[in-house]
Order: sequence, then structure tokens, then C-alpha cells
Amino acid sequence: MSMILMRRCLMNKALAIIIVLSLPTSFFIGCEKEHPSIWNPGQEYKPDPVITNVEPEEGTFAVIGEVTIDGENFSTVKEENHVYFNGIKATNLSVTDTELVVLAPNVAGDSLKIQLYVDGALLFAEYYPYKLVLPAKEYGGFDDYDDCYGIACDLDENLYVSLVGKKVVKVTPDGEQHDYAASSFDKASAIKMGPGGYLYYVNIMNYMFRVLPEGGTDELFAALPGGVYDLDFGPSGNIYCGGSGNAIYRVKPDASSEVAVDYPSVSIKAVRVFDGYVYVGGDSVGHQCIWRNEIISADELGANEVYFGWSSEIGSAYNILSVTFSADGDMYVGTNAPEAIIIVHPDKSYEPLYPGALEPESYALCWGNGQYLYVNRRSDDVSKKRIIKVNMLDKEGAPYYGRQ
Repeated sequence: MSMILMRRCLMNKALAIIIVLSLPTSFFIGCEKEHPSIWNPGQEYKPDPVITNVEPEEGTFAVIGEVTIDGENFSTVKEENHVYFNGIKATNLSVTDTELVVLAPNVAGDSLKIQLYVDGALLFAEYYPYKLVLPAKEYGGFDDYDDCYGIACDLDENLYVSLVGKKVVKVTPDGEQHDYAASSFDKASAIKMGPGGYLYYVNIMNYMFRVLPEGGTDELFAALPGGVYDLDFGPSGNIYCGGSGNAIYRVKPDASSEVAVDYPSVSIKAVRVFDGYVYVGGDSVGHQCIWRNEIISADELGANEVYFGWSSEIGSAYNILSVTFSADGDMYVGTNAPEAIIIVHPDKSYEPLYPGALEPESYALCWGNGQYLYVNRRSDDVSKKRIIKVNMLDKEGAPYYGRQ
């Protein structure tokens, strides 16, 4: 290597060392620029809120549960208080300077963090851990391969579920599932408990079957004047049913059947007997309604009466799928609307049940013997096709006359 080339190499190495050694100095010089602080020592802040206690201490339900927060330095202006459960905002219901009552948000867990911020204060108050549970949960151990249809409940709170594949299963109160009976048809569109432990079912066709007490097999009970989709027992032992035949049929205890009242051009999807009336939900040439007929006697129904105009109130895009009642007269309508169950009050005002907590579609509804409502949630998404058990708190269902 020539002397000139060696000198050039040494000069390049020296230059590289100088550049490297100069980097830290230039870096720190570049970082000397100061940023403004978020702390403003001249600003006056409200006293920071403090949480001293939360009730119910053991936790409550998400979506429907009320939570009382005790403490200090709350704003008496409701909108100036902001309560979060794991970052999900709760709804303020009432407030004083030492107590906040909020509606729990739609989040569940047994170690949730409650945070409270008051407008004008600097810091959050925190409380940890807190428990919220969902008011509705999957029930009975059904999975993606189970295709459920009609459901019914007996006096012992056993739930019976018809499955595609000519099968009826029994879910005991502990949530355990057991095979109960084979059915003559692929599935039952609707089933109801009847006297003597018989389980009655229909499946669109013009026949009614019943599963024998203690299960095992079924038998033909009655031939019907037309196709039937749903059924319910009346107080005299008659079964009222309807479907594609444009009529309500009456099936007597001796298995004889007849047209009880005509419903021209109406496809009936839901039938429920309540407080002296037979209620039917259906579609009349694209316009859906819930009608009712007074039970005048065991052999006579009154005139058709529009009870609730579903299409005009809820919208024609959403279907009536099932109907039941609470003991105090509220009607519960299962639907494929985004809010899967609509409550229709006796004054005809309406509201969703547990907004945001229930997913469509509510194909079948069945109230148990106390505070639980069972829902067959059907869906195109097989992971969502499940039986749902809904806690109705202090509500109880209206009588099912066949449940004896």
C-alpha cells in the first residue's frame, strides 16, 4: 500500500471518530428545548373527589343494577360527575355532594376498577375491586352444533328444548342437559307443558303431538284444520293455536279441533293466553300486529281486536317472533330487531328490555316459575345460537295454564 493511500485511510478513521464523539453533545444540545408544563400553579382546582364506600358491597348486575357511591367532594350538578367501570361510563341517576347513584354500564368482571372524576378537580377518585355480572347468560350447555327451536318449562323449573334431528332435551335447574324424548318431526316450532306431565308440540303442519310423561317417545294428539306454528293452553283446558291457516284453532281436551275465530290473510307466528284473552302476533300482507280475542266461554271467542300495531310502532323491517306476559300485564315480544325483546306496557307505551344486553333474535320466550325468563336466541352466526337465561329481578311471569 502506498504512503498516500495509508494517509488517506488514517484521515478517514480520524474523521469517523470525531463524528461519533460529537454525537452525544449535539444530541443533548438539541434536547435543551423546554416544553410547557400541564401544571398551572396559578389555576384554582376544586377539591378532588374521594370514594369511601360502594353499595351493594357484593356487586350487582351490569346494565340494570344501581350502584351507590358514598364519599366527599362530589358535584351537586349531576352532569359534572363522571363515573367509569374499567373505562366504561355509567349513567348518573341521582347525586348529592356525598352520594352518587349510577346505573351500571354493560361490562362484567369481578375485579373492576371504579373511577370518579368531577369537572374542575385535578385527580380521579378510585375504588377497587368491584363486581358486575351480566343479567343474561348462556344456559344449558348448548354449542354450535345444537339447533334449538321450541322451549317450555315445567313446575320444577326443568326446561325442555326441541332440537333439529327429532330430539327433545331436558335441562335440569342446575343447568345439566339430558336426553328426554325422540320426536316424530325434525323439530318443534313450539312446545308447551300440559296437564298430566305431557309435553305438547306443533311444527307448522296440521298436526299436534305430545311427548309422554317421563319422556321417551311421542304420540299424535290431534289433527288440525290447518298448519300451526304456535300454541298455548287456556284456563278451561282448551289449546289455542295458529299458523298458516288464517285462523285461531281450538283443540279441546278430548282432542277434537275446530276453528275458533277466523283471521283472514293473517299468518300467525305467536300465541299466548293471558287474563281472559287469546293474544296472537302475526303478519297481515306485510303489516304486522298483535291482536287479541276475549275468551267468552270454553266454546266462544270474541271479535278480533288490534292490541298493538307492531309495524307502525316498531317498524315493518322487524318481525314478531314470540310473545309472553309478566304477571303485572307487561307484554314481552321476541323479535329480530337490534333490541331483541320489546316490552309493551298496558298503556301501549313500549321500551326495550335491558338495552344493549340482549342480542337478536329472540325466537322463543318462556317464563320459568319465578324471576327467570328463558330465551331461544337464534342467529345466522352459529356461535350465537344459544339458550339464554335472563334474570328479571322482581318480575314474575303470568300463569301458563297447561303447567300443572
